[in-house]
Amino acid sequence: MAERSGQGSAPQAVADRVWRLPLRGVNAYALLAEQSTVLVDAGNRGDGQRMLAMLRAAGVEAPRHILLTHADMDHAGGVRAIVDATSAVVHASPEQAELLAGHGHPPALRRFGRLLTGRLACVPDLVDGERVAGLLVLATPGHTAGHVALLREADRVLFAGDALAVRGENVRLLGAPLTEDMTQATASLKRLADLRPSLLLPGHGNPLLSPQNALEAAVRMGEGKR
Repeated sequence: MAERSGQGSAPQAVADRVWRLPLRGVNAYALLAEQSTVLVDAGNRGDGQRMLAMLRAAGVEAPRHILLTHADMDHAGGVRAIVDATSAVVHASPEQAELLAGHGHPPALRRFGRLLTGRLACVPDLVDGERVAGLLVLATPGHTAGHVALLREADRVLFAGDALAVRGENVRLLGAPLTEDMTQATASLKRLADLRPSLLLPGHGNPLLSPQNALEAAVRMGEGKR
């Protein structure tokens, strides 16, 4: 597999009932949970119809739920097209739901992105420790306030969003200014490492099987920079 996410024409099965949707420089994921299709993130503006076409080609039903790890335009930009086509329910953390609704004051770097994403109505229920659409919500602030990761507990498949990125066989934090608080980001990375996931599904980069050594190395590197 190429190191950088591509613009694939078909979903890639990465685990039991889990598919990677490779888009333009970013990943989204689909999974079957609680007898319905769930999306984790939704790519850039313009990716929504592409994602629906990928799922149709694979014989996967349209999503009923979209869970957003955070509100950046490359993770939430495709939401509106999917919702318009499917009436899927969008879920986000309370902090990120507020930004997607057009409220709050994001850092300057993300203000333009919010214009591209547009205002979105989200259910603000991605709260640490809750279970939504079959996934455990994990607060992982740092890249953004209110960022969350999601864990399928039965087999410890981890949807990490931008709490980290994968390059080759290595895990790293996204650097400043993309990450708002590196101290929080490092703490969030350690929390994910402590979960000992079996499969790491990042927002950027390839899925990583048995990622524990790479996660622990990234934590040590992050702590050494503080």
